[in-house]
Amino acid sequence: MEQQNQQPHPPVFNQPQQPAAPQYQPRVTASPMMDPVTAVKTCLKKFFDFKGRARRSEFWWFVLFVLIVSSVLSFFGMLSPIVGYVSMAFGLAMLIPELAVLCRRLHDTGRGSWWVVLLALLWAGYYGSFATLIGSNFSNLENVTNPEDVMGMAREMADSVQSSPGLATTMVLCSLCAIILIIILIIFAVKDSDWTENKYGPSPKYK
Repeated sequence: MEQQNQQPHPPVFNQPQQPAAPQYQPRVTASPMMDPVTAVKTCLKKFFDFKGRARRSEFWWFVLFVLIVSSVLSFFGMLSPIVGYVSMAFGLAMLIPELAVLCRRLHDTGRGSWWVVLLALLWAGYYGSFATLIGSNFSNLENVTNPEDVMGMAREMADSVQSSPGLATTMVLCSLCAIILIIILIIFAVKDSDWTENKYGPSPKYK
């Protein structure tokens, strides 16, 4: 009797799903881009500073500064040996702050400095193999006075490469890997800053 008086349950329709609440995003403000003079001063002030973070404007303005000055000195270095020595000294002196700001730029994107260490090892392998391979032939450069001597030096270097295929292979592999790594580092360097604080410090761009 109870089964006869029991009313059937009404059909259940799919209830419309409520849209998920939007996730909270902290409001951040980007500080103005660093101007060229401030960028160069900052990089020179942080000459040996491989810690912390550096935003894109700081890195690229300093790279442009070094490139312009090196190009001008190299041009006038072809006219004057003294300027040539100055150009070499400038390039060697700027190597340290360039590596330092590159490390800080990688830190700003959340990446470690081991990328720079790997690049340095590749270049060391390349130049070490190059010096070992043909370094003995450079002593004859002072005797080069005519095109025939130049061709003779070229033949000696080619013979050195053939006699030491292992060193030649190491030199080529190191140079190719270094070029690929430089392209990767350029891609990293053009990326925007992490807007949050990471293990390398607070963001120099977003506040």
